[in-house]
Amino acid sequence: MEKIATKNLKCPKHSNKDFLFVQINDVMSLPSSKKPLFYCCSCINNDLEFKTINYLMIDDIIQETDSKIIPKWPPVNDQQVIQDLIEFTSNKSQCEYVNQITNFFNQFKGEFLAKIDIIQKKMINQTLKYPTRQTIIETYQEISKIQQFKQFLDNNNKKSSIEENSTLCREFISQIESQKDQNTELFKNLINQAKQIEKDVNFNLPNIMKEYIFACMDNISFFKSDLSQDLINQNRERQLQSNTTNQNNNRDQTLSAELIMKLVSNKSNFCSDQFLQELNLILQRLNPLFQQYNFKKVHTENKEAIDFSKISGQKLNQIEDYVKHQTLLTTQQSYENKVKDSLEIKQINLIINSQMNFLNGQFTVQFEKFLIDVKPFLKHINFSNIFSDQNKFFLFRNLNINDEWIRNNYLQNLFSYNFQLLITQHNNGQLSCQVKKKQNGQQKIKKFEGNKWVNCVSEINLIKDLKYIFRIQIKDIQEGAHFMIGLMTNLNSNKFDGYKDYLSCHFRYINQFIEKSDPRTGSSNYGIDKILKGDCFKLTREKIIELRVCLQNQILEVVDYPNYQYKLGLDDSYKYLLTKNQDLKLYIGLKSEGIKIVLREAQIVNEFKN
Repeated sequence: MEKIATKNLKCPKHSNKDFLFVQINDVMSLPSSKKPLFYCCSCINNDLEFKTINYLMIDDIIQETDSKIIPKWPPVNDQQVIQDLIEFTSNKSQCEYVNQITNFFNQFKGEFLAKIDIIQKKMINQTLKYPTRQTIIETYQEISKIQQFKQFLDNNNKKSSIEENSTLCREFISQIESQKDQNTELFKNLINQAKQIEKDVNFNLPNIMKEYIFACMDNISFFKSDLSQDLINQNRERQLQSNTTNQNNNRDQTLSAELIMKLVSNKSNFCSDQFLQELNLILQRLNPLFQQYNFKKVHTENKEAIDFSKISGQKLNQIEDYVKHQTLLTTQQSYENKVKDSLEIKQINLIINSQMNFLNGQFTVQFEKFLIDVKPFLKHINFSNIFSDQNKFFLFRNLNINDEWIRNNYLQNLFSYNFQLLITQHNNGQLSCQVKKKQNGQQKIKKFEGNKWVNCVSEINLIKDLKYIFRIQIKDIQEGAHFMIGLMTNLNSNKFDGYKDYLSCHFRYINQFIEKSDPRTGSSNYGIDKILKGDCFKLTREKIIELRVCLQNQILEVVDYPNYQYKLGLDDSYKYLLTKNQDLKLYIGLKSEGIKIVLREAQIVNEFKN
């Protein structure tokens, strides 16, 4: 057919030369008689207006139509379309999608089977680490020494004497019997090891993972239309997370059903029990899949989820109200004014602003802001009738606190009523010493045990411009026992022996007398060692020692009460400490076991006697 077609395609104008081209463009605009449709090589040379774009080689049509796209055919408005088709069909890597898909699955099957083979060998090797029947028997034989027993019995069938074998056999059995407890424990451990595989192996997890793998395989597709956008996004996030994890190489927390449930089931989320139960069942099934993902940080740095599990429903509702309250405070100015005008805030401010409280203005402003902040928690308190005697409250509230007499009497009575001693933690004093306050206000200090100095101090710091007296009596004391009376700083009360602040007077009980230790005889100077009256401070046990303090006037004295025959004062070299230190407290130091001291009086006075 091709030979016949070629033979017939001869140019009549040029010695029967073969036609090489056929015109394919502008054919419709030219009459058929005017211009030939076919061209030989001579026709082309003679045609001065010949344009290749309008002609197509005849050989291309005859020889390549079965396997290729022919350039310039058919006529189109945009030749780039034909060129794109030619380029697309000439690129084998883009055309042979079937081969690519086949190669993918062949490679996938190979890698998948190889991976399964590795995991299978790993699991088998891990299983072989547990005791087998043979290893159990061998261990049993080793513990029981059954083979030695067998040899003894075999020897009975030989020529050795029965008596000799019986003796050896008896000794062997006795030895094994003496190891009964030890062997029992060894066999129990062996049983536990053998049974451990039953606890460790879980066939449910691999089955779940197998089902998940099959589900993932069902989603394998090379066509975007088969993939939901959610799955695409999910895979993208997982890939990003995997890359980040590999880069950081810092896996702090593994994703698990427990972690998700812990976050979701937080009581503050108010999730129903039914929802949590159903979610937990779903998550447990997917748990093996979660555990392949790791997170560097679950919570904000130095923070973790607040545990509301131990808070009652009522308290949780209060927290919810508090959050709503805070939201309104930050968004509505009128709401804050409404809160300020509430009964609760007004009543508390009435008490706080009383002149008898001696509160500075900055504190009252801060406290009002605090009250506004916690207003939801105040609604459970009845503020409609808070005063037991409202008339007395307003009487004292409006007293002129600048009046000196009122102020001093108020402070004196308040001090005497509220004054309290306590044992510090220094040298475990709270375990070896105790303070008890009686109904009459007297306080008894007793040291139960030990021979280390214990600090007993006042609960409050002493005020600079006030005058104090403290009267102390010794109730029980052993011969040669020591004790201290004076002041010490609050800063050191839990760190050092109180006398190291050099504001103390040292006493000893010698020959049934309480004597002030004398630095001149080798005793240390602890501060109050200056003799102001009398010769040697010496009292019988039932007498009372009075300590006088006025920090502002640098007065720190010890006298005998009520006779005032002796008076000791603070050495001049230490007086500056009274005004320098801002946290001085009454200090009573106890060293000897069994000593009992009573603080009979603690008063604020206008003047010191004698």
